[in-house]
Amino acid sequence: MRGDESYGRNWGYYCLLEAFRDIFERGSSQQEHAIRRLLTGTADVEFYQTKLLTPSQGGFVNGGGHQLERPNFFIVPQGRCAETLLFSAMSTMLAQEQVKQQQDGNKPANIIISNGFFDTTGANAAASGFRLEVFTQPGLTDPFPRELIGHKNNFKGNLDLEATDEFLAKHPGQVSMILVTITNNWAAAQPVSMANIRGAAALAKRESVPLFFDACRFAENAYFIQRYEDGYADESVVDIVQEMFSYADGFTISLKKDGLANMGGVLCFRDKGVFATRYEGVGMLLKERQILCYGNDSYGGMSGRDLMTASAGLYQVTNQAYLAGRITQVQTFAQKLQANGIAVLSPPGGHAVYLDMDHFFFGCNRKPEDFASVGFTLELIKDYGIRAAEAGPFGWAYDLQESPEVRAKIPNLVRFAVPRHVYSDEHIDYTVAAIKQLYERRHTVPNAVITRGKTMRLRHFSAGLRPVPPADQAILTGTFFEEATKQLDYLALAVGQDDMAKQELTKALALATGEWGQSPVTPNPAWVSGVGNDGSPIEFSVSIDQGTGKAELRFLTEAQPTANSWQHATDAALQLNADIAASYPDSISLDRFNLIRDLFIPQGQPETIKLAAWHSCAWSPKKGPQWKLYLDPCATGSGSNFALTATREAFHRLGLQTGWELIESALSPKDSVIYFSLDLSGSHDDARVKVYIAHGGANATSRSVAARVAQMHASICPDADGFEIQRFVAAMAGTDFGLDGDDQTKLKKPLLSCFAFSGNTGERPVGTVHFPIDAYVQHDGEAMRRVREYLTSVGASAAAKERYASVLAAAQRRPLDRGRGIHAWVSLKQRSGGRRENTFYLGTEMYPKTS
Repeated sequence: MRGDESYGRNWGYYCLLEAFRDIFERGSSQQEHAIRRLLTGTADVEFYQTKLLTPSQGGFVNGGGHQLERPNFFIVPQGRCAETLLFSAMSTMLAQEQVKQQQDGNKPANIIISNGFFDTTGANAAASGFRLEVFTQPGLTDPFPRELIGHKNNFKGNLDLEATDEFLAKHPGQVSMILVTITNNWAAAQPVSMANIRGAAALAKRESVPLFFDACRFAENAYFIQRYEDGYADESVVDIVQEMFSYADGFTISLKKDGLANMGGVLCFRDKGVFATRYEGVGMLLKERQILCYGNDSYGGMSGRDLMTASAGLYQVTNQAYLAGRITQVQTFAQKLQANGIAVLSPPGGHAVYLDMDHFFFGCNRKPEDFASVGFTLELIKDYGIRAAEAGPFGWAYDLQESPEVRAKIPNLVRFAVPRHVYSDEHIDYTVAAIKQLYERRHTVPNAVITRGKTMRLRHFSAGLRPVPPADQAILTGTFFEEATKQLDYLALAVGQDDMAKQELTKALALATGEWGQSPVTPNPAWVSGVGNDGSPIEFSVSIDQGTGKAELRFLTEAQPTANSWQHATDAALQLNADIAASYPDSISLDRFNLIRDLFIPQGQPETIKLAAWHSCAWSPKKGPQWKLYLDPCATGSGSNFALTATREAFHRLGLQTGWELIESALSPKDSVIYFSLDLSGSHDDARVKVYIAHGGANATSRSVAARVAQMHASICPDADGFEIQRFVAAMAGTDFGLDGDDQTKLKKPLLSCFAFSGNTGERPVGTVHFPIDAYVQHDGEAMRRVREYLTSVGASAAAKERYASVLAAAQRRPLDRGRGIHAWVSLKQRSGGRRENTFYLGTEMYPKTS
């Protein structure tokens, strides 16, 4: 409101000069703020003569006649205008030197090194003919402990000093500038440490090249240094700013950012510094271009009121309370997203939260060139009225980069910049809710194709894009092995398997699926398998430790017969047995299987059996492949008596008869043995025998059944806690828990118990309770909610809950509320020392669900 719109020397010009000297040169030794005298009407002639018009030199803002003779401070309408002035002037002066350099046999100094170029910065530098080299500190997307947000910061925006040093050594005389962006807007607004700035300055001084700042977020960067860098906790923000800029030879700044103004930018450089010396006369060239393009040097295209606003804003932006409130709001935004299962680049930066879109679309088969993150921003503004910006493959032109190294450096992010003094907690909560809803239907978020302006500089400002529906992932077009491998790859990432483990498990899957795995998935299979609830012959499962979050990935398969008969199924299973033994001669043995083979795979199998055999495999870094065989106890005849007889005899032959007697004594008349499992291991101590018991007569929601199962486990399993079993069943059953029901026509899948014996456990088994959750939910979203509430209620670690979320994201091909079947079973295993594991059995949904 007190703006002076005079054309020549308006008072806003002098206020801005003084504000820059105070903030960037004087620190806590600031003089009386000129803007206060002008706003209060107490600035008289003497004040002008003794404060504003006095000569000054040697810093970023020459004053009096020195600004006329050696101009080094240039006002422009925006930060990108300052960049244009800087790089175009450098390019002009370097071109004049190039003829002499070529005559001397030297290569031109046309390289600029940076920790990260903001989009306009990089575009302006490239348009002026510079080659850009980005050396951001490694680890930008590395995980950061959620509980340390607001307490620690590892300054992910740093310049990689080692890489910079190595590059300088290989390209002597070719680097014209080192540009450090603070905070690093290319790298998700991450801060740069004072130690890193100091190191960059040392490299620049050694090479006699100027060190410049892209200083748009300088105050936020200073606040991060104060909060998180050793030795600065007791320093004021203004003194930290002074030290930061003492290492710089010049900087550009957008006053729309940490100037808190609506418009404006500035380029300035140190009087008689490296930049002024290397590019002698550059100040007059810059002034000429400033006046030619933007207006008189005293306003540079800015209005007087905007000059006054920026002058006031520079003081306000370094205020401790302002910075604390601003950055805390951004941190809270990030934490609320994380609490809702949305991954963000962490720790959050100063002015924006960046979604990790690789994590957002994890398991959705999206490629960088699909520009799915652009599709996300389109859905966000269309359905919720929220504007965000893609800062990934589209914005950084992934599709135009030929170098794999350059492509690998491009992050996949969406930027949510938080305007200053605008958003309330309610706005933030609304935004979080909108993002969560989009995440829950991320499989439907469109991709985007470029329709115009593909090769334009800064194409994200003006290119045209058209949303296109993504491929329906529920429609499978590959072979059994190809489709299963896709999910295995995602699940391996979700559980944290290394490449070797994933390769070994993929090798085992290829062996298990064999020739039939090369057949295309068809909607009407000749052989409907009991492995998956939808008839699929492949099922994955992941066990997660509630305390540590460590996970193990497994698969279960049924060898597919060449013809639709049980004899052909048996032949296929036995052949796979032989193939496994031949492929792993050092760790696999069929000796124990051969002892009991006639009990479960007799000659002339009846057509009433449930299965010939299933095979499962997990990979252990210490033990290698862990193969198991699942057999039908009713293979010699239908009915519980046949199953009990076969199981009793098998335990006897394997030397575990005492253990079986313990289980049999605890069985009720409504319990039945449905599966017998055998580890195909050559080690007696490690090889397990497992028996699966179905608790019939009532649904798995039955309170009385849950109590009976809990009592059974507590009586025969040394580590079982009956309360934990009932709590688990109640959580999985949801609001239906307690509905026993006696209508046999409405019985659903029963609760299962598994008891595992080995040489290590002796005569007492390890017990596991399996809940058939897909039979008791309307859709997988409901199953997810029950699992999450259960994990919270039992005090599972954050790592365990995050692991479950990652596993579920890897397994699903569709929104969770559009059907059920991804969650097939959920189990609880109790181990010694109070350790508890949950295993999630995941349907591959290769076929439409049949029931």
